[in-house]
Amino acid sequence: MPRMLWRMLVLAALVLVSGFMLRLALHEMVRPVPKPAVAQSVQEGDLYDCPDFATQPQAQAQLLPGDPYGLDADSDGKACDSLPGGTTTGGTTTGGTTTGPLDGGNDDLFNSGGPKHGPVPLMPDGGCPVEYPLERADLCYR
Repeated sequence: MPRMLWRMLVLAALVLVSGFMLRLALHEMVRPVPKPAVAQSVQEGDLYDCPDFATQPQAQAQLLPGDPYGLDADSDGKACDSLPGGTTTGGTTTGGTTTGPLDGGNDDLFNSGGPKHGPVPLMPDGGCPVEYPLERADLCYR
């Protein structure tokens, strides 16, 4: 009889421990631990640093809530204050028209930065845009 009692106690302990572990796992799924606000390396998601931009408006366009890339060192809401081009936030008004910091105001997203000769991804219809007519390995080039 004592052997049967011992087995029942072990079984009860296993059930309690399993229940506790299940509760911890479910709690983690419902409320995950927040990740750090500032990533420190490319592997962790730090995609941009101030030297990656030519002007302050370009850096400002990449400033996200919580500053995950560390572009706003003094927390004044302006990214990379030391870069040329002023400290504008968003577009600037020139003669009644608004120009954005990336496209230069000509509404051509192909002029928003990046390599001049491609590659760019295929269009939704599977072809290349006229600006990048050469298709190679599912990418488009000039």
